[in-house]
Amino acid sequence: MSVHNMKTIGMYNSGGACEYINQNKIEPETEKWQRLFNYVENQLHNDKSKRVIEFGSGCGQLALMLQSAGYDVIATDVVDTFLDELNRVGINKIKKYNFLSDEYDDTFNFKADLIVSWRNPHLDMDDVKKLFNVAYNGLSDNGLLIINFQNADVHSEAEILPNGTKYNYKILEDKQTKEKRFFAYFSKEDIDNLMKDLFEIVEYHNEGGKEQKNWHVLTLRKTK
Repeated sequence: MSVHNMKTIGMYNSGGACEYINQNKIEPETEKWQRLFNYVENQLHNDKSKRVIEFGSGCGQLALMLQSAGYDVIATDVVDTFLDELNRVGINKIKKYNFLSDEYDDTFNFKADLIVSWRNPHLDMDDVKKLFNVAYNGLSDNGLLIINFQNADVHSEAEILPNGTKYNYKILEDKQTKEKRFFAYFSKEDIDNLMKDLFEIVEYHNEGGKEQKNWHVLTLRKTK
């Protein structure tokens, strides 16, 4: 796990998670989560037999919507405050799990049909490569990974780490926490290289921001 991701987790553990949760209660992003739920359900073809794991569930909006629709979903997080919030909102299956440091098989005793990693923009290239490998090993044959990345093409102000990751530390003035967090940015070429020989693209688009280009959104299928 990169030092940058560790700093962000430390920020959440020291109060940032409470700020995030409280802001979400004041200004819930209902439309965005509904759109994501619809996207996920479409990729699952409404098949309620599919088993879903979410990496980094935060406040639990997606997991709760999937659970309410009848899907078998496990919500995970590494921050205790977020885990408490998942329990408070009524998620039935919750695991404390850090996909960058914990062994998948020590936490889960099955292969998932779908893994979702949404809004995890605090991962550098080495972290993302680890995530891809963990997801690949944790998925059933032809299993799917739904994931998004902030788009490097719209962040010209970014600096570059020695491993090639474009990044900056910033405060989101309009929402969530007032603490600086590490944000990483990826080009489509970066993503293609990191997932090479592990996944094939089922669906890809950009969304977010005025030009609808802030995020890369991908549904990936595990290759054999």
